[in-house]
Amino acid sequence: MPVVFSYGVTAQDIGEIFRTLYLETLAEKLKEQGRPATAPRLALMAGLTRGEVEALLSRRLAKRRLRARSSRKLDELTRVLSTWHDDTRFSTPYGAPLDLSLKPERGFKTFNELVEVADVRSDVGLVLDELLAAGCVEVHVEKFVRCVSRVFIPAGVDSFQIARLGRYVGALIGNFVHNLIRKTEEPSYYEVVVSTDGPVKREFRDAILKYIHTRLQPALEDMARWLESHELEFRDGHGVRFGLGTFFFEEARNDGEIEGKQVANDG
Repeated sequence: MPVVFSYGVTAQDIGEIFRTLYLETLAEKLKEQGRPATAPRLALMAGLTRGEVEALLSRRLAKRRLRARSSRKLDELTRVLSTWHDDTRFSTPYGAPLDLSLKPERGFKTFNELVEVADVRSDVGLVLDELLAAGCVEVHVEKFVRCVSRVFIPAGVDSFQIARLGRYVGALIGNFVHNLIRKTEEPSYYEVVVSTDGPVKREFRDAILKYIHTRLQPALEDMARWLESHELEFRDGHGVRFGLGTFFFEEARNDGEIEGKQVANDG
């Protein structure tokens, strides 16, 4: 809700979003049943007019195209950072990224070469600006670029951030939905939550975050390398994407909360 209020989203806007999601899900079910998902049929089943259905789906298509561009941008920037760390042309044998020259210079790899190898089609200058804004790189003496973080987290609150929020919150919800309604023969998706026994001082937050960055971050980077090394043999242009996400959270204490360590593991 803080994001909703910050962007001036109205209750009507939220209602439109849910009506559109309802229509999209209904259309998918009709297709699975081999029935045409026409606007008149959707309108009849959803209790809306044909004009409302057509308008909602049209706006949804436009927004989906914008979101696809944002997601593609996120993928490209993430790929640049992973290539920088894992491709031996741009890193040391220990996985440390090399400093890259901003202009062609004898004996030095350039940032342009990295972007090209990472198969990024966005403008090189824009890629560098995004990485600088996110604090992933530093430019020294206006001659070379140094990578200081493998993880790309967009800076500021903008539409790019909102698209990222929607993508990963959707992935988290998808995990819960899969585990709730999965068929017996389907595997359970990994789901683990750990938290403190009860309310603690806010100062403990910094200690937890420091522990996460020290112990968990290296494990996630190893996971990223493992995915990259095994993905090629399973590549399928018509397939789906799989991933693992982690996040830190805080929640207010509820009245009547049961004391004792809260650990949920359903995968």
